[in-house]
Amino acid sequence: MASGLISGKRIVNHSIPAKKLTAAAITALQGQRGPAGPQGVKGSTGAKGPKGDKGDTGPKGATGDTGPKGDKGDTGPQGPGAISFNRGGVPADGLNTEMTTVHGVEVRYYCEPGAVAFHLYPKTAGDSVFASGDYALDGTLKSVQGSGAELGFAAVHTVNVDVIAWSGSDGTLSRIDLGGYNNGAGACNIWGLVTPGT
Repeated sequence: MASGLISGKRIVNHSIPAKKLTAAAITALQGQRGPAGPQGVKGSTGAKGPKGDKGDTGPKGATGDTGPKGDKGDTGPQGPGAISFNRGGVPADGLNTEMTTVHGVEVRYYCEPGAVAFHLYPKTAGDSVFASGDYALDGTLKSVQGSGAELGFAAVHTVNVDVIAWSGSDGTLSRIDLGGYNNGAGACNIWGLVTPGT
């Protein structure tokens, strides 16, 4: 070792102030970087940030496949079809016989020696029956527009009735077309077509 020089190993720590060392000496005295220390404890969760802006609407997806065909529904109730009546050889016994009843209007007929007739009655006691149209008695054509507890059409040989009728309690109109013939030999032919309204 040259005279007047001291080995760095012989210098006591902190015995020479840093300001008396040259920059080169300080650089030479710096040790190597030590290993990384252990990971620190996880810090507490920060405050929730503000809500972000709404994103743009995405593109429309593809149309899905057509679903399977559903089961066939139940058959609905039968509608109010026309009521047809055609009876020959009705005895001339004078019995007032019901043909049919529609919307509170009862249609009846009778046959007796020297007469054939039709009657419209309200089905409910105290109700009224209304009728508007035409009728013919033994070939004589007349019109009717009336109401009451009974509307009758009678003749000796032939009766034809073509009216719209309804009961006061129901109010639904029905078409009533009737025909009757007394053969003068103790019997009648009775026919008709009654179409209930809706």
